[in-house]
Amino acid sequence: MKSALLAKISFWLIVIGSMALLTPEPAWPEWLARMLLSAGVALGVTTIGVLIWQRHGGNSEK
Repeated sequence: MKSALLAKISFWLIVIGSMALLTPEPAWPEWLARMLLSAGVALGVTTIGVLIWQRHGGNSEK
């Protein structure tokens, strides 16, 4: 997958998870909102890490 798509998915997981936790009477269980939020954060951190690794020559084949 392209990193831009992963970043978009990560962003929306974070937004949806945050809104589900901040809603006074959420339609989702709290564990599901926390799972979406943590999955979004983990995907975002992984995407940023892979981008940094690729830019610094981590995938160079000599």
